[in-house]
Amino acid sequence: MNAVLFPGQGAQYPGMGKSFYEQCEKSRRVFGEIDSILGFALTTSCFEGSADELKNTALQQLAIVSASIAAYEAWRTECSIDVGMAAGLSLGEYTGVYAAGVLELADVIRLVRERGDAMQEAAEKNPAVMYAVMGIEPSRIEELAGEDRFYPANYNSPQQTVVSLARAQRDPVRALLEKEGARVVELPVRGGFHSPLMKPAQLRLEKMISSLSFRDARFPLVSNVSAKPHTRAEEIRENLISQLVSPVRWRQSIECMHREGADAFYEVGPSKILRGLMRKIIPGVQVRNIENAADLPHKAA
Repeated sequence: MNAVLFPGQGAQYPGMGKSFYEQCEKSRRVFGEIDSILGFALTTSCFEGSADELKNTALQQLAIVSASIAAYEAWRTECSIDVGMAAGLSLGEYTGVYAAGVLELADVIRLVRERGDAMQEAAEKNPAVMYAVMGIEPSRIEELAGEDRFYPANYNSPQQTVVSLARAQRDPVRALLEKEGARVVELPVRGGFHSPLMKPAQLRLEKMISSLSFRDARFPLVSNVSAKPHTRAEEIRENLISQLVSPVRWRQSIECMHREGADAFYEVGPSKILRGLMRKIIPGVQVRNIENAADLPHKAA
């Protein structure tokens, strides 16, 4: 079974999606439609924006999802591959919702715009940091996280768990984790994502999600929240509402997809971050990247 994976925040870089725009008519139309929906030239930010400009949470999320959708449409148009299942890492789940036909493009783009603004606002209300923690079992991290000192936010691989914490807890939490023998790396983000620190963003986003018309998915979407496949519209809606304050169970999601029969994975969109994680979760699994137009078979020939 073929499974598609969509990247999340951190996948951005200047020039992403440009080769699809230049070489694929379907991608060009997608970018043009997104610019029209937003009322400004997001394409300019994707193709010509600086790395610093793309660090802005709201702009970054729109750019990554737009580049991923453009890549997916080019891939779907040029390649006759049946998709059996999909998942997206955090923000990438919104690309998955589009790919599976759950929401129209305009609704996805407006929703991602609201999500980025809401997360930025919540980060200002609740100053926080995120640590990537290596060298400790996830179960031990969960034990240490007791009493709300910090929150497991991303189960990325057997070797890496990301945690969110209030900025005031930065030094004591680092000391606690390092005392356990962990290697701790602070991530270049501006909020405590996928934790209760994002509650203000969840409340704001829920209003918009509840107003949209969701459809059943064309193929199963593996939820970040449940790490299980879903096709029913209402389940997908509820998972998106819960996502901002719940940990991303990426390792468990990939393991679920593999158990369900996925044996060929395609990472569609900017970067190769998910490919790297895949190799740690299921060594030896087949992963192909659709990052540039040259990755399409007829372009590479």
